[in-house]
Amino acid sequence: MFSLEQISFLIEDIFRTELVKQRRDAFAFFDTQTPVVLTGMPKDVLAQATAQVGCFLGFTPSPFNSLEELVKQAVSAYQQGKAVYLSTSGSTGTPKLARHTHEMMLAEAKSVGAHFKTAKRFITLTPRQHLYGLSFAVFFPSVFDIPAVPLPPLPVQPWHTLLKPGDVVAGFPLFWEYFLKAGNTFPSGITAVTSTAPCPKGLFDRLKQAGAEKVVELYGASETGGIGVRYSEEEPFEINDYWQVDTTSVSPRIHRDGIDGWLDFPDEVRFVPPRAIFPLKRLDAVVQVAGVNVSLKKVEQVLQSHPAVAACRVRLMRPEEGQRLKAFIVLEKGHSEQELPDIRQFLADKLSSHEMPRSFAFGPSLPVNAMGKASDW
Repeated sequence: MFSLEQISFLIEDIFRTELVKQRRDAFAFFDTQTPVVLTGMPKDVLAQATAQVGCFLGFTPSPFNSLEELVKQAVSAYQQGKAVYLSTSGSTGTPKLARHTHEMMLAEAKSVGAHFKTAKRFITLTPRQHLYGLSFAVFFPSVFDIPAVPLPPLPVQPWHTLLKPGDVVAGFPLFWEYFLKAGNTFPSGITAVTSTAPCPKGLFDRLKQAGAEKVVELYGASETGGIGVRYSEEEPFEINDYWQVDTTSVSPRIHRDGIDGWLDFPDEVRFVPPRAIFPLKRLDAVVQVAGVNVSLKKVEQVLQSHPAVAACRVRLMRPEEGQRLKAFIVLEKGHSEQELPDIRQFLADKLSSHEMPRSFAFGPSLPVNAMGKASDW
């Protein structure tokens, strides 16, 4: 069970994250040593963060005058429901809440956490309302009695001073990319963990070249929880032992206690007997932008709803272009490219910063190749 201190910690993390998402305090997520103060907080941020707390712990918050009152409500809700609700990426345009019972999280902690049971500390860099942030900050430490140290994912910190031999540093691909670009290296005896998004090719080797003793990649989804673990990008993911695997259907399926029925993998996979997989590609139109799942279909639908837009297409930038989204627009008759500022503002009012295209191109029709199939631009 979560303690009052753990739930307070999780709620403060949600408020800080919401301040960053709403562009009200770009440094809130990094200021983990300062208590969250509700006085003076913008009403829309307060309302959205409160709603996030309610979604995360499965209750409807009553009016409160202090963070302590909200924490007490959350503790009561968790004691009754014994579950958390993790938001999916919204690959269909509407995010869903996936219920994870206390028993499910404990089973995951015992199985996945066993890969790190000799750790001296867990250094957690992922937001705590995320599957792996919650695991490394709360459940793994509780099961194996290992202290957790939550730190902001700021690549330019004095890592050689902060890290000690035996630390397991739980990050995500975009953080590790910036960590390496900043010229950081690891002190001896460090395990680097990457999760939340597919690991870019070559990242394993580059982390080891920077001094990591071991590199571990975790694979899973909010809907399912953790699915597999691997120690090299050339290896398949070994499926965690709390999953049953059905290979008799056309595509392999999985089942675990706490989830109804059999599930497809969140990706198209190549099965490696007896219990391993290579993920091949997403089954939905979701891409990773700065470590966050973004639905291209959703962004296209919002862009298409602008009165000046007749047709559009959205894609992830190529590495040489950047790490955000790029949009191609076919305008309605009577409209011009001069309306781009209005289109940008229209999108900013409806999309998160990760969903916002950073580059726009225009043309008389959507780009196609000589075969009539969609082409790049």
